[in-house]
Amino acid sequence: MNNPKKITYYNLREEALAGRLPVPVGRNDEMERLNRIVGRRINNNALIVGPHGIGKTALIYGWIRHMSRRAQYDSYALLQLDTEHIYALDGDIGLEERYSEALMHVPKCVLFMDDFGREVCRNATLTQRIYRLYKHTLAQPNVHVVLTFEPHEYAWLEREYPTFAHAFETIILKNQTAFEYTRILSKKVPRLNASRRVIVPDNSLQEILSYAHRFPTLGQLPQSAIRLLDESIAFSASKNRKILTQDSVAHVVEAKTGIPRARLTQGELHSIKNLEDNLNKRIVNQKGAITKIAKTLQRAMLGLRNPNRPLGSFLLLGPSGVGKTETAKCVAEIMFGRTESFTRVDMSEFQQDHTVQRLIGAPPGYVGYEEGGALTNALRKEPYSLILLDEIEKAHPKVFDVFLQVLDDGRLTSGQNETVDARNAIIMATSNAAVAEILKAHAEGKDIDDESFIRERALPILMKTFRPEFLNRFDSILMFKPLTVPSLIEIAHLEIKKIEKRLAKHRVRFEIERGAIEDRIRHMADPRFGARPVKRFIEETCESLLVQSLLTADT
Repeated sequence: MNNPKKITYYNLREEALAGRLPVPVGRNDEMERLNRIVGRRINNNALIVGPHGIGKTALIYGWIRHMSRRAQYDSYALLQLDTEHIYALDGDIGLEERYSEALMHVPKCVLFMDDFGREVCRNATLTQRIYRLYKHTLAQPNVHVVLTFEPHEYAWLEREYPTFAHAFETIILKNQTAFEYTRILSKKVPRLNASRRVIVPDNSLQEILSYAHRFPTLGQLPQSAIRLLDESIAFSASKNRKILTQDSVAHVVEAKTGIPRARLTQGELHSIKNLEDNLNKRIVNQKGAITKIAKTLQRAMLGLRNPNRPLGSFLLLGPSGVGKTETAKCVAEIMFGRTESFTRVDMSEFQQDHTVQRLIGAPPGYVGYEEGGALTNALRKEPYSLILLDEIEKAHPKVFDVFLQVLDDGRLTSGQNETVDARNAIIMATSNAAVAEILKAHAEGKDIDDESFIRERALPILMKTFRPEFLNRFDSILMFKPLTVPSLIEIAHLEIKKIEKRLAKHRVRFEIERGAIEDRIRHMADPRFGARPVKRFIEETCESLLVQSLLTADT
């Protein structure tokens, strides 16, 4: 077994007869189909396809457990070959001979190789050798080969080696029912709880399954739920808790997702119920855009949208200083409850075609490979977050192609060929494109929230910069209005309230002549610059005077 010059394999019949292989839950149809495939005289090799953690190995182990007790397979060896070991023999000219030697004494057998697809994608040269080897093996009626692949690996095999792929009958694993997942967890409890003696109520199992469904980044069911169950039991045991409570489960989920435990236990509906009202209290004069954002996110959180897309994706258009970035920050704070859940990516830093690598990470062998990419790193670190793509029109057109996958599939393939999940993220992009048209329409008294304005006046300008397929990926294109004098005065009052709150912590009160502030704002208002001059004025005037006053008082 330890000799590197020999093929490593494991006798699964012995494991099955000793009761060391897991008892399957569900998957009866898939096991019956696998049995029919292996029982044929031709085309009797199977390829199991499914995401990591869905139960491909468990299916095969369960089938072998049943088959090991059937008389028709008494003469068959049931072997699992070490996939990594075989591929570690790259360049060894004796691979084919040693493979044949391994099968010399077992002319009738079922060969199982787990994670075969992962190894295939790593080494295309050796894959060609393995293909030639299997081409001979597959032609033998008494040798059956069962391999496992993840969906993207199988897509690669079909594209690069279609003949190899079509030599197998494919069994695609789909998600099981909630009842079956509950049974799987129940059967795992005794083994996971063997030395911990924590009572696991049914409601805690349901809570675990609920979290596994809600947060796909935890992994693929049922493996994600099993791991969550294991960690929750371990956490309870470490705290000397005799019963696995929902709070203990929420504690573990908080550690895995970064979502505050209070948010998890009170339910996410609490954060979105009054989303529109809460945003309108903080964002001035942008009710049309706020309404669209709130409705989209509410549908997503209620499970009414495609679960394989981000929670929401929005293109925010409008002049500088009208609240686009502030809206993104407020949405992130309300939805995720953490300052770390907001990431701004300055798209002006990606104006060259090669800068795509800085966004998704360089491939192996290139400079910066270890660093990863700005976008992929942000999503890995905070999958439950808002990503703001600031001034996206300044990026190179190749960069837009990256976001086609993100906005449509809720995932991103990094330079390291790893899949990064974006299904629990909110994507917002800001752009100054069409600003001149927005300002002109506003001066004319036009309603820029109207769909006809977007379709007839804004889109023709946007399509000079962005391709139609890119624009169509966004849930909504939002128009942010230029700010009027009353709106700027309202913003000034909001900024003053922020100062008051900060000073209240130091037990300092102050009064300000609001009439003078408002008069100054009336004279400095300019729709081209929005609220930024107003905020600077408040900071320079109020904060400077207060600093001087506090320093004088201290002396």
